[in-house]
Amino acid sequence: MNPIFKTPSTGHYFFGYYDKSPFDFANQKLLSQKVGFMDRMPDKEDILEVGYFDWQNGNKFIKLIETKAWNWQQGCMLQWIGPDFKSRIIYNDRIDGRFVSIIMDIETREKTVLPMAVYTVRSDGKYALCIDNERHYWFRGGYSYQGIANPDKKKVLDKKDGIWLLDIERKEAGQIINIMDLMKIKPLSNMKGATQYLEHLMFSPSGKRFCFLHRWQIADGGIYARFYTANMDGSEVYLLNDSGRMSHFCWRNENELLAWCGLPTTINRLRKYKNLVKYFIKPLLPLYHRLVQENLGISKAITGDNYVLFKDKSDLTTKIGAETLCEDGHPTFCPSNKDWFVSDTYQDDREYRRLFLFNMREGKRVDVAQLKSNPNLDNSPLRCDLHPKWSYSGKYICIDTVHEGHRQMYVFGVEKIVTSNLA
Repeated sequence: MNPIFKTPSTGHYFFGYYDKSPFDFANQKLLSQKVGFMDRMPDKEDILEVGYFDWQNGNKFIKLIETKAWNWQQGCMLQWIGPDFKSRIIYNDRIDGRFVSIIMDIETREKTVLPMAVYTVRSDGKYALCIDNERHYWFRGGYSYQGIANPDKKKVLDKKDGIWLLDIERKEAGQIINIMDLMKIKPLSNMKGATQYLEHLMFSPSGKRFCFLHRWQIADGGIYARFYTANMDGSEVYLLNDSGRMSHFCWRNENELLAWCGLPTTINRLRKYKNLVKYFIKPLLPLYHRLVQENLGISKAITGDNYVLFKDKSDLTTKIGAETLCEDGHPTFCPSNKDWFVSDTYQDDREYRRLFLFNMREGKRVDVAQLKSNPNLDNSPLRCDLHPKWSYSGKYICIDTVHEGHRQMYVFGVEKIVTSNLA
């Protein structure tokens, strides 16, 4: 399928993560971020331009503001803010030695500065969830901001770390989950001495609950991840997956979540124990990686990785597309038809990434595009994942890509597919 819009070659344009939409509600404006380079990590003085395209009437970039709080994977968390998603945007910045978020009315250019950088914003625009970005500076290079190197946050376990709820109208933030409370939930020996952090927060469609990851580095050099849900105020914390293997996820509705992850297997259970990881699993890793390179099926058999549909606050799980969905990706459900979700793949052995749609009811996959990756950026924080993002109408999908030699945003029209009958 050919794109119906792409950003120009006059700069490097991208949007970032897959859990928010660059489209305004009327499908007239397409938010974008512009920078003058693409092949190195940003430093504290690098400026990111923020603006939009009137994308159905040309490809002129209309600049709004600049920011110094950004990274390649998530940008500056730029997004339209509800409930109308048409006149106000929110983004992160660094001002006077602290990370903040800013709401701008794009018509009046009026700005409102909020006391913390945002991670996810509730659909009505009244609340946001936040993490400690100063701590991420030390431990999450591809997902952190430059410019504040606070030595007090450089420790394997910061007992003050957690998740904050930001009241946007009152401009007030308060911690609702503390990492020490999470450490007490079914504690594991592999937690001891491990670097701990929280990330990938995502509100449910109504904003009543949210999901997040608690991750820590274990003795084999890998990451152990727990997948949680909680009420907006931090109550009713529920451990949804404790296999240790969690990647990307999304909400389908208020009660269901889709994730690429591992379900409990013998190997996953062994990873819970520090000494077993050190003396049994770590020596076998070279053999495992060699087998994975030759056969993705072997990896799935060992780790239990698959797209899995979870029911919130329960142990009910369903594997999705086990025969046709064999790789990790970035899934989100079509706003107008929840039978469909879009996702992508990482590069294959020919350096191609694939964009596809999957119908949950029919169990069928429809490939939309395959795009060349850039081996100089792949497998590093510089990589350009497709990160597919829906329009609010469900008619369009936007991706980031580097297959033409520079960072670009592409828009595909998929209305015919998501309204079709595949039976």
